Amino acid sequence: MIKQIRQDIFDTLLASHQVLITAHKSPDGDSLGSQLGLAGFLAARNIPHMIVNDGIIPDKYRFLPGIEAIRDVEEVPSPAPAFDTAVVIECSTFDRIGNVGGLINDRCRVINIDHHQDNVPFGKINLKDVGAAAAGEMIYDLLVQAAAEIDRDMATNLYTAILTDTGRFHYVSTTPYSLKVAAALLECGADPVEITEKVYFNLKPQAVRLTGMAIADMRFFMDGRLCLLTVDKKMLAQSGAGWGDMEGLVNYSLYADGVRVGVLLTELDGAKTKVSLRSQNKIDVAAIAAHYGGGGHLNASGCVVELPLEQARETIVAYIEEQLNGSV
Repeated sequence: MIKQIRQDIFDTLLASHQVLITAHKSPDGDSLGSQLGLAGFLAARNIPHMIVNDGIIPDKYRFLPGIEAIRDVEEVPSPAPAFDTAVVIECSTFDRIGNVGGLINDRCRVINIDHHQDNVPFGKINLKDVGAAAAGEMIYDLLVQAAAEIDRDMATNLYTAILTDTGRFHYVSTTPYSLKVAAALLECGADPVEITEKVYFNLKPQAVRLTGMAIADMRFFMDGRLCLLTVDKKMLAQSGAGWGDMEGLVNYSLYADGVRVGVLLTELDGAKTKVSLRSQNKIDVAAIAAHYGGGGHLNASGCVVELPLEQARETIVAYIEEQLNGSV
């Protein structure tokens, strides 16, 4: 069935006059790499397209080939192009694309490509593969079935997508097939040393400064099994960092010995707090995120709670202790 769905996607794209490519708000490595990989496929076939996202692109991904073509939704000229096809990547629900949804009318054919377990089939065509380690892996499969040539730029983008969404091949979502795809992308020209250095070892000083401040305020619960990091507006101002500098910060919550669940709380405004969740082994943080209206993967999920930072901390810690105290 998946092969037929891929064929339907391929046929739809070939028949399209103007394609919109988008992904979830606050783009990450998987969403960016996947969008750019697909865009390379469309460009090779002279299919008009535009990549539009809602949110800041983290600086660490500015090296990705073609990244300058990605537009923020606020930068799209008015009137917007008349898109007849929209490819939505890595969104469990349609509303996760944020304000980009305003560019899609009822006549536009929506293609939904996702590997999240909680994905809702909101598209005319829905390609869902929970066994895929990353959306980039799904785009690779689509291109291979279409007998598309994957050049060095496309390989770089797709390798970055898989590398980042598997936590450098660390999450339990990593499979033998994921590594085979990664190896194939290296054969197509992706440079694993360069990509890893750009993504993980090329941070701006202010991002490193913010990381230090968050770690200095690190808090432990559940006898060290739960670790919590916090970033408030004051820390952002003092460090000089921006929202795009926080991508990956939550991973530091798992670095201490004995930690099984890590959390990063980010103050959005006086009444909202962003919650990023990470876990070791098979501890399901997606279920925790879902309780607050969010979602994601088994080991990496997130949500937004309608509470000020301090109250959000108390609520999240209490809920995690209630749900996992006897199982981690």
